[in-house]
Amino acid sequence: MKNKIAIICLAISLLSSCTPGIWEDRSDCPGWFSLDYSQVDPNIEQLHIWFTDNSTGEVLFKDIVPSSAYQTYYEIQLPRTDNLRYYVFGNITSATTITEEPTLNTSIVKKEKLSADSLYYQASDIISTRQEFTYDTVRLHKEFANVDFIMRGTPKKGDDIHIDAYGTTAGLYIDRRYIPGQMTTSVEDKVTAEGNSLFRFRLMRQENIEDLMLKITGTVAGIPVEIEEFPLGEFLKKANYNMLSDDLKDVTVTMDMSFNFINIKIEDWSSTYPVDIEI
Repeated sequence: MKNKIAIICLAISLLSSCTPGIWEDRSDCPGWFSLDYSQVDPNIEQLHIWFTDNSTGEVLFKDIVPSSAYQTYYEIQLPRTDNLRYYVFGNITSATTITEEPTLNTSIVKKEKLSADSLYYQASDIISTRQEFTYDTVRLHKEFANVDFIMRGTPKKGDDIHIDAYGTTAGLYIDRRYIPGQMTTSVEDKVTAEGNSLFRFRLMRQENIEDLMLKITGTVAGIPVEIEEFPLGEFLKKANYNMLSDDLKDVTVTMDMSFNFINIKIEDWSSTYPVDIEI
């Protein structure tokens, strides 16, 4: 009799638990979610990933995945839902501040004065996890632009030159909504082999491209002197730069101080425009 009671208790335990068993109802139990990271560039330092309920915006789980794990599957148990969505940022390092929230208002903000991190990003489609096992693949997109700003000709107001780049998007929420605020990047000049001044920085995605400005200053007897305020965003917009592209393209801007023209090269094509440069 004792053996029969033990068998009945074991059967009830199996049917009421989330441990796999025969004929059990597991609709209220977590399902397995597996992510394939094999297509992620191993040079991307690490991935921050947020799993969310798309209907409420609630963050269900957050994790950090090191690059050493990219060749293995990432597996986690998640609630069964028709509204799962995950967000991934790669290469969040020293130039970015994360402010964690239990919702989509977790923010990714560039630190003042520093060049932006080389961020990569993915927002998944809405996924159902009703089944026992769910699979998806991480495919990241380039969320930054490398900008080379080259000045030809030595400004008359001093050789010690630097620029400050300004924008009106301070950062992004994890669902890639824009965070309004001043974006500032300070860059000292580096002399190229041709004797030109090269300013190189990374630009985080901006909502209003036309708001991008460069303030060029020099130093005379230790006193900063303004050389030029340059509307970089207006010229990028004129050159049809697409700030909404999945993968932002790199830009080379060459400003000739002697002949008053600017050339904008967006990876594989370029445009030249006259400008009025006062020195």
